Parts: sequence; C-alpha cells; structure tokens
Amino acid sequence: MNDIRKLFIRYAAITIVLAVVFLLMIVFGGDRPFWTGLAFGTSFSLISLWMTYAQVSRIGKMTADRKPRPTLGTLSRLLVFLFAIWLAQQVPHYLSLTGVILGLTVTYVILLIEPLFHIRDLKETK
Repeated sequence: MNDIRKLFIRYAAITIVLAVVFLLMIVFGGDRPFWTGLAFGTSFSLISLWMTYAQVSRIGKMTADRKPRPTLGTLSRLLVFLFAIWLAQQVPHYLSLTGVILGLTVTYVILLIEPLFHIRDLKETK
C-alpha cells in the first residue's frame, strides 16, 4: 500500500471516529442542532478528504503517464462546502451553521495536528 493511501486511511479513520463521537453527543449532549451540524459538517469534510485523495492519485497517475488532463479538484471541494453550508441555512432548526462550519474544518485540523504525533518516527527513519 502506498504512503498516500496509508495517510488517507489513517485520516479517514480519525475523522470517522470523531463523527461517531459527535453523533453520540446528539443523543447524550445538550445543544442538538450544534452537534448535528458538527456531525453533518464532519461528514462533508470526510467527502472532501476523499476528493483530495482521489485528486492526488489522479495527478500521480497523470505524472507517471505524462498525459496532462484538466481537473476541477479545488472547485469541486469548494462546491461541496458551499452545498453543506446552503443545506444548513435551509434547516436552521436541525443544523447549526456554526457546527457545520466547524465540522467542515475537522479534516484540515487533523491534517495539521496528526503529523506532530509522528515526529519521533520520522527522526528514527533518517
């Protein structure tokens, strides 16, 4: 399994665990629209992570084949985020806009923080 795939699986697993925690907070926590929005945004964040992985895989294949093709990677992720925000605005009684926006950032926070736990592993491989 290549390194990008391993990273994707690890980040996706962390995101799924957080989404399950947020779903449990809907049942056991207080502010249900916030937790529902957070779980909803996290699910769209997971979709964005998958789209990023697919885009990186496509670019790697295009580089190996030396056949450039136009892509809509960033635009498609932006449209996914806008769709999630639009849905949250349509049903404010069920989804908190703040929760959705925070949920959309979950994978980006994971991408920033998670490598800090592997600094020791990087030093050992050098």
